[in-house]
Amino acid sequence: MRRRPAALLTLGAVLVLGLSGAAFAAAPSFSTPIGAVAIPNVDDGASLAAPIAVTAPAADVVAVAIPAPEPKAAPATAAFSEMKHVWQSLNNCGPASVVMALSTFGIDVSQEFARVPLRGTNILSGMGPQKVDGWVNANFGLRSMWRNNGTNDLLRRLVANGFAPMVTQWMQDPSISRIAHWRVVRGYDDAASVFYVNDPMLGNMVPLSYEWFQNNWQSFSYRYMVIYDPKDEALLKAIIGDDWNDTHMRKNFYERTKADAYAQDSSAAWLAYGEAAYGYGLFGEAVSAFERGMALGSVQGVFTLRSSYPQALRALGRQTDADAMQKRLSTSATSPTVASAPDPFALYLAFAREHTGDEAQLVP
Repeated sequence: MRRRPAALLTLGAVLVLGLSGAAFAAAPSFSTPIGAVAIPNVDDGASLAAPIAVTAPAADVVAVAIPAPEPKAAPATAAFSEMKHVWQSLNNCGPASVVMALSTFGIDVSQEFARVPLRGTNILSGMGPQKVDGWVNANFGLRSMWRNNGTNDLLRRLVANGFAPMVTQWMQDPSISRIAHWRVVRGYDDAASVFYVNDPMLGNMVPLSYEWFQNNWQSFSYRYMVIYDPKDEALLKAIIGDDWNDTHMRKNFYERTKADAYAQDSSAAWLAYGEAAYGYGLFGEAVSAFERGMALGSVQGVFTLRSSYPQALRALGRQTDADAMQKRLSTSATSPTVASAPDPFALYLAFAREHTGDEAQLVP
């Protein structure tokens, strides 16, 4: 009779195990854990009722895409109602144009205030776009960007959306004078097919036909610059589109100017193609295009050529030819013949193109 409790205990254990197995078999199966369960260490004498901490699963973070602002379509006519006009001092078209563009923000400063920071002290030096961004940011909290490959349509859309672009062009038709010049686009009128510009040499609200504007912009790579409030950068990016990316702009500019050179076969078209090929790191094409452009017409006043042509030759290892071309293109003994240092991004693109088979992925 004393063995019965043991038998009952054994039977009870079997039933418990059997029921437990049935319970586990009936339990749903989870393919993924629902959370991390932290089980405390149970020492001898520790309470089995100790709480078990369950960490809830982390919620997935969903990125919310903020839609880009939608630029306004350019109407048939648009213009800035308020933009001051400044008559430039000697060789000061760049700073004078910057000052006129700043006036659209309600900023009134003199061209002399801008002259030395943007041009330097050499009276023979013009203004490039590179220093403008730092200067307007430090003094007024604004920004500036510039690109080549501008178009008439792009300028219309910029003005329609409240931006006052500056452009580098011939001051007058090159058959009259060959002076590179900055001016500010103030408005346009499709019915008259004209842009209105505030020009530091020619006057206020000067009309320039769309055709004249396009033709006299080509020799300077269709360069434009925009001063803007940082809060409007997304809108400006949306207007400029693919060319906001410098690599894409160089490719687009190269393809455009190459097609134009073969279609137009003019000195200006071939020189623009040379500049675009140089900027895209295709130095052999650049040299060939420059040679063709120089054979078809005068290059006097095309200041970018003084840098890009010799530098393209140097990139090809033709140092002697580069020195000879540098001397040939020199316009003044007191100003540097090579207007700027080699374009580092052009050199990078050439290197990346040459090493596309390397294991390292070169992405600008």
